[in-house]
Amino acid sequence: MPLIIGAYPAHPDEGREHFYRELGSLSAVRGLELPYGPLGGTPWPDGAPAGWSAVVTSIPGTMQRLNASAAFGLASTDAGGRREALEFVAGLHAYVLSLKGEGRQVDAVELHSAPHPGADAASFAESLREVLGWDWGTTRVLVEHCDAPRPGGAPEKGFLPIGEEVDVLRSVQDQAGGRVGLVINWARSVIETRNPDTASGHIALAREAGILAGVMFSGCSPEETEFGYPWIDAHLPPVEVDGAPRSSLLNRAEVRRCLAAAGPVPLLGFKVGLAGEGLGIQDRVHRLRQMCDLIEESAPGSGPLR
Repeated sequence: MPLIIGAYPAHPDEGREHFYRELGSLSAVRGLELPYGPLGGTPWPDGAPAGWSAVVTSIPGTMQRLNASAAFGLASTDAGGRREALEFVAGLHAYVLSLKGEGRQVDAVELHSAPHPGADAASFAESLREVLGWDWGTTRVLVEHCDAPRPGGAPEKGFLPIGEEVDVLRSVQDQAGGRVGLVINWARSVIETRNPDTASGHIALAREAGILAGVMFSGCSPEETEFGYPWIDAHLPPVEVDGAPRSSLLNRAEVRRCLAAAGPVPLLGFKVGLAGEGLGIQDRVHRLRQMCDLIEESAPGSGPLR
C-alpha cells in the first residue's frame, strides 16, 4: 500500500537531510506532499529518495495569502481576489514544471475553495476551468476539502460545502479528461461537524459521485493539547502513535472505516505533526513508521482490529 507522506510538519529544525534520508527506510512510502507557500515552493528536500514522487499542496500559501487579503481565493466573487488566486496557482504550475525539469514525478496538486467568508461555487468552477486549460501533463489537479462554515461557531477554514465542491468537480470532469478529483483529509472533515462519522461519510459521498481521488489522514481533538486549542487543524497523530494526545479522535478503527469506504484510490497518505520538544530524528522516523504500519494494518482484508 504505497503512501504519500506530508513530512514537513514532522521534520526537525536541524538535521533535515538526515531525517529525510532516514525516511527512505520506510518501505510503505512512495512520495512526499510538498508545501507551496505564499512566495513559492520548497526545493526537493536534501536526503529524500530521488525516486519518490511528489504531491504539491497549496494550503500553506492559500491560508497566508487569505490572511493578508480577505478576498483572495479561487472561489472568490471579487474579481481582484480571484485573479490574485489564479496568479498564485500559476506560480504553483511553474513550480510543478520546475520539479519535472529536475526529473521529479509530480502526481498531483491540491487546490482549495477559499475564501472565507463568501466562497462561491460558480466562481470556483470558472477558476478551475481556467486552471485546467493549462498544460499539467500527467499531473492531476485535485481539490482538498476543508471544513465548511459551521452554524453557531467559527470555522477553521470555512470554505465551500462538500456538496458544492462535488458538483463543481463533476461539471469539469469532461474538460480534464478524468484528471480531477476530491481529496478528503480526515481531520478537516471531522472539524467541520465535530463528529468523527463525517470523514467516512464525505469519502462515501465523493466515491459515489465518481470523483474521489484521495484520502489523507490527520487527526484532531475536542480538547486543548500540546498542538493547540480544541479542534485546531494541526495534524494530530492517531492515539496509537507514540506521543499522541489521548484525546485525539483519530484511531485505528477510524482509519479502517475510511479505507473501507474509499476502496482503491490514486492518492493515499498521511500528514501528522509530532509534539515533544527535542524529539530526535530516530524517534520522529519511528513514529512515522508507526503511522505507516497503522494504515497498512487497517486495510480491508488485513485481519481483525488489535
